Amino acid sequence: MSVIHPKRSSGLSSSPDEGAFTLVEIMVTMTIVALLASLSMPQVKKATQSARASVVANDLKVFYTAFGTYAQQNGAYPPEAAVGVMPPLMVNQLAKSSWQRKTPIGGLYNWDFNRNHGGTVYRAAIAITRSGTNTVTTDNAQLLAIDRRIDDGNLNTGNFRLGAASEPVYIIER
Repeated sequence: MSVIHPKRSSGLSSSPDEGAFTLVEIMVTMTIVALLASLSMPQVKKATQSARASVVANDLKVFYTAFGTYAQQNGAYPPEAAVGVMPPLMVNQLAKSSWQRKTPIGGLYNWDFNRNHGGTVYRAAIAITRSGTNTVTTDNAQLLAIDRRIDDGNLNTGNFRLGAASEPVYIIER
């Protein structure tokens, strides 16, 4: 005849040594996970910043090409349009682009023709302009990441720079 042990038959353990985690073990595990997460955050931020810079730089290159092609074919740039509005004469060239969407760094793309930016009038430029509560980033690291992809890595020189109200502007023609 066999004897059934009460602890074994219930499947419950009353002793901390029989497979349960202690509070200290759980706290150590949570501390390690939190430490690993905090160490990875700068890399996540850098990857996000890099992705945004790539998208904006690519958009600006597409727009630069479209406006330049238009000017070559028609002998002049198209007239200016409202912020975020595609210039009517550019619909064929920009219809499938991201012109009318919020940019990855905030704000909207804006075609500036003979417009003053920070005391300098540019014949043709693409600005990233705030619209209502949709503001443009002021994060210099983010703007420099864009500048390094399409220009000289300096926001005060070259074709990508800070214009009026410290908003980014990509100069097509001075």
